[in-house]
Amino acid sequence: MAVPSLLRLGSLSSRQKVCNGGLFAAGRLKNEPLNLQQRHIGLMFQHWFDRVFNMVDKKRIEEVGVDRACAEWILRCGGGVQWKGSKRYLTDYNALPATGGQKIYAIDMTDSAVMEASFFLLKELKELRQVKIWNNKYITNASVGQLCSYTKDQLVWLQLGKCNQVTDEALNYLRLMKKLEYLGLSTLHGVQKPEEKLAMLKEALPNCHIEYPPYTHEEEVD
Repeated sequence: MAVPSLLRLGSLSSRQKVCNGGLFAAGRLKNEPLNLQQRHIGLMFQHWFDRVFNMVDKKRIEEVGVDRACAEWILRCGGGVQWKGSKRYLTDYNALPATGGQKIYAIDMTDSAVMEASFFLLKELKELRQVKIWNNKYITNASVGQLCSYTKDQLVWLQLGKCNQVTDEALNYLRLMKKLEYLGLSTLHGVQKPEEKLAMLKEALPNCHIEYPPYTHEEEVD
C-alpha cells in the first residue's frame, strides 16, 4: 500500500504539526472549548493520522534503504534515532542527512506515536543494539511480542516503561531476548505480578542486568 503524499512533505518535522492546531484547528474557533463529541472526533482523527504516519512505503525502502526508511518512520512519529558512531540522537525530521549509508544503532520511542505496524523493519537493522520505549500509548503486549521476535538477535539494551497497555503477558515475551545485557523496566501499572515476572526474567536472562524498581534491591541496581 502506498503511503499518502502527506508523509513526503519535506518541511514536516513530526506528526504534531498536523495534529496540533493544524488540520484539526480548522473545525473549531480559537479558544472555544471542545465538547465531548468534538474531543471524540479529534481523537479519532489523531489516531487515524498516527496510523498513517506509521506506514512505510515499500518503494521508499527500495529507494533509500531500510535504515533510512526506518529513521524517517521513527522521526515522523515523534521518536529519535542514533546513528552508529554518533553520540547524539536525531529527532528532527528535517535534519536527516541528504546522503545515505548511515546505520541505526539506537531507537528512542519516548513520548512518540510509534506503533508496531512497521516493527518488521527492525529485523533488517543490522547495527541496531538499543531501544527505549517510554510513555507510548500505542505499545501493547502484541507490540512487545513483535519487538522481541524481530530484535532478539540484535538488542543488548532495552528499556520499557510507562506504557499502560503493557501487562504480564508482555514480560513473558522478554524471555526471548537472550542477548540482552541490560533490561530496564519501570512504571508498568498493567503488570499484576511484577515480582513473579522479575524472578522469571532473572532465570531466563542470567547474563542480563535487570532493573525494575522498586522490585530490584538497591545493591542490584548500583
